[in-house]
Formats: sequence, structure tokens, C-alpha cells
Amino acid sequence: MGAFLDKPKTQKTNFSGDGKDITYAGASMQGWRIDMEDAHVVEISMGTQAPFKEWAFFAVFDGHAGCVAAEQSAEHILKTLLETKEFMEVVSIVGENGGKLNEKATGLLEQGMKTGFLTLDQIIKERLAMRDTDRSGCTAVCAILTPTHIIIANLGDSRAVLSRAGEASFGTEDHKPYLDKERNRIVEAGGSVMIQRINGSLAVSRALGDFDYKSVPGLCPTKQLVSCEPDIYVLERKTVEQFLVLACDGIYDVMENEELCNFVQGRLQVSDDLVDVCNQVLDSCLHRGSRDNMTIILIRFPNAPKVDEEKRAIEEAWAAATKEKIEEILKEELQSAKEMKEEPVSISWVIRRLAARGEDIENGLAPHRLRAISAQVLAEQNMPCDH
Repeated sequence: MGAFLDKPKTQKTNFSGDGKDITYAGASMQGWRIDMEDAHVVEISMGTQAPFKEWAFFAVFDGHAGCVAAEQSAEHILKTLLETKEFMEVVSIVGENGGKLNEKATGLLEQGMKTGFLTLDQIIKERLAMRDTDRSGCTAVCAILTPTHIIIANLGDSRAVLSRAGEASFGTEDHKPYLDKERNRIVEAGGSVMIQRINGSLAVSRALGDFDYKSVPGLCPTKQLVSCEPDIYVLERKTVEQFLVLACDGIYDVMENEELCNFVQGRLQVSDDLVDVCNQVLDSCLHRGSRDNMTIILIRFPNAPKVDEEKRAIEEAWAAATKEKIEEILKEELQSAKEMKEEPVSISWVIRRLAARGEDIENGLAPHRLRAISAQVLAEQNMPCDH
């Protein structure tokens, strides 16, 4: 079976909430992987004292070679950041500035996030030392949302993408071994880049954990083959922000930034249920061939697209008609159980039967919706709904 299951695990873990001027939701799915190695953090108030109690914090950690690094990162990240001297100093600076961030405060936050990641890496090292069999690492992407700024830290190939009305989207840059600045550090530390991987093995050049790649004597943590220093992005909030996505590479492996933004924009025009939108992103990525664990956090700002009732009505009518057609197929073709003997019932089986009847099975809508409706009908009739 190797690194993958015989069929994907499509059950999803969901969460949602709101606060300040945002609403958010998220979804995680194991997919084809043998284990679920993602973790996440959602705190609508990242601290108990000003200014942190008015700030929100979100993070996604994508583990590899085990789950301990991601789990420990999620458990300790926020406390570790808040205890840095830089974050502590921000409290007084913002207080003296009427509760608002200034250039000095944002600079401290930027440095504090780098300091916090270095400290967090040491915490993970101590935890992994207690488990001889776990040599895991994880990528990380996290965002602090203040009333005036979005501060993003990125480490590895998880990614933050910000959709803006009338402007190009913003996206963090992945840390891949084949990039010049990453390759140079790897080579100087005595490593090599083969088949776009460190020493032909690891596909990311910055991560938490992965201490097999952080043991070169005489080199500081940021100069090792794998660095734990994140890139920090400080963005001023305006009125054009629509939504922010934090997600692991299981999503970006099959969706480019603009493609993801367009997909979410389209879904927001037919649904105001953010959990449903997140689930549809995962379903679509699975349909497109993603073989990895998948986690997404979607944060909606006031200027996000609103539901278009006409578009919603069209999609709901299509979904209802499609559901009815699938029910007819199951009733007509499975009464004798003959078809079930010839070929096991599955989502793909249903779609092929629809196509054989000449149905307009997509009607210009997202193809993953057809798979979701097929799975729903099969589940309602207590039939297996294999991929």
C-alpha cells in the first residue's frame, strides 16, 4: 500500500466562528495518506491583554514523516510568540500609541515571529527526543489579524493567499530547495539538491523539526540545510481585502493562487456557509488529483463577494435535478442487484451511468459538486460510496 491508502478518507473535520469584523471557517481531510499529519490553530483573541485581545491568530501546520512536529507546533506556537521580548515590548508601544500599530511595533512583531519560531523549534526538538521513532518535521503558515494590519509568517510550502477586489491577489513564497537563495544555503552547509530535494530526499528547505538536516557543527539554526527562520509579510489592511486563505500544499499542488481565489469567489456567490465553501475546496482538490492531507482556513472580510440569489437558484435547481436522476438510476438498475455483481457501486459508477444516459452532468458548474451529490445519495441509501 506504500504511502497511500487504497481509497481516500474523505470525512472532514470542520470549525467556524466569528469576531471583530471577520468570519472564518476551516476544514481538514486525511485524503489518500495513511495518517493525518496536519494541525491548525484558531484563536479569535490571541491573548488576554491589550492589544492582543483585539487581535486574531490563525495557523496551519503540515507535518511530514510523522505528526509530532505539527502537533507540538500547534500546541506551543501562540504561547511561544507571546512570551518573546519583542511581543512583550509591543504591548507598551501600542499602548503609548493609542492602541494602534506603528512602524516600530510592526518591526518588533516581525522580529518576534522569527524569534518565536527559533524557540518553538527547540521545544519541538525536546519533544522529539522523547520519541526515538519520530523524526518528523512540518511546514507552517500563520497570520495575525489586527484592525489595521495582517502579519503573516511562512515557513516551507504551506501558503497564505489574500484575495483583493480589483487587484491581484497576494501570496507567500514557498521555500523550495531548488530556489537560488535556498540552494546556496544548502550547498554551503554541505548538502546538495537532487531531483529538487535536499540530498534527494526532503522537498522543503525550511521547516520546524527535521533535525536530521540541522546537525552541521558550527552552523547556527538559520544556516543549516533546513532553516527554521520564516519569511514575514506585513500588509496594511484596506477596504479591498475579500478573504484570506491559509492552506497546506495538498491544496496548492492542484490549484494555483488565482485559481483558488476564483474558486472561492465563485462559491461565495452561491453560498454564505463558509464551512461548505471550505469543504468544496477540499472536494475539488481531491477530484483534481491531490494525494496529500488537506487543511484550509478561510477568513472572510467585510468586502467579500455576497451571495447572488439568481446564481444560487440556478445551482440549487441543478443539484436537485441531478439528485433525482441519480436516485432513478439506483432504483432502476440495481433492483436485481445484477449491476452490483458486475461492478461495485461507487461515485465513479454513478457518474458513468449518468454520462451513458446523455445527461448534461456538469452544466458548467464545478465538477466536484457532482461527486458530492453522488456520495450524498449513496450514503442516504446506505450504499458504499467509494471514490
